[in-house]
Amino acid sequence: MSVQEGEIQARRRTIVVLQDEMRRVLDAARVLLEEFDAIGKGDKAHVSSTLERVNQAADDVITLRSALIRELSQVGTLLVNREDILRGAFAVEEIFGHINGVAFKMSQLQRASAKNKKYREFIIQLLGLLIDGISKLNESIRALSLNPDQSMQMSAQVQQIESSVDDAYREAVATVMKTATNVKELITVKEVVESIENCADAMLDAANASTILALGM
Repeated sequence: MSVQEGEIQARRRTIVVLQDEMRRVLDAARVLLEEFDAIGKGDKAHVSSTLERVNQAADDVITLRSALIRELSQVGTLLVNREDILRGAFAVEEIFGHINGVAFKMSQLQRASAKNKKYREFIIQLLGLLIDGISKLNESIRALSLNPDQSMQMSAQVQQIESSVDDAYREAVATVMKTATNVKELITVKEVVESIENCADAMLDAANASTILALGM
């Protein structure tokens, strides 16, 4: 096997692990809408179930990241952009940390807040944008080994979605400040929308990392 062939195979193996990690992040993000719906219905058992699924996905992501580090240590200098791949993996894992935060903070919402029409509309909008952005990021990372140009296009779409999240976040905060009936409601709802916005920022960082990877393919 030539050095070039060895590098291609090493890159393929590490990218596959990164893709698996990203897929688990997307799976967990999709659970957030399910959790919010359960909160509005007052289904505490279902809320607990969604939190458990997010935690299980977190364990999977940590395991995959460890597997990626082992793979990168084994290929050594054979893979010239291994540091970029590792930074990409850490960026993806950072998204998950924020998804965990969103899941926990939503679990603290009162049912009345989750059923409030104005709150419900903007939280669902923010979650929908976040999931859409993470889905595009997943496509970007999936395309790394097949079509780097498409990967960069998907990353650019993630940037556009993150900008939409910023706009929706500002509108949501303004709404909460005007309509909250007590301090607890103000704090809990505001923390939920802030955690979603922070997650979108982490998503953008991962999209930038994906672009760097695509340029090195």
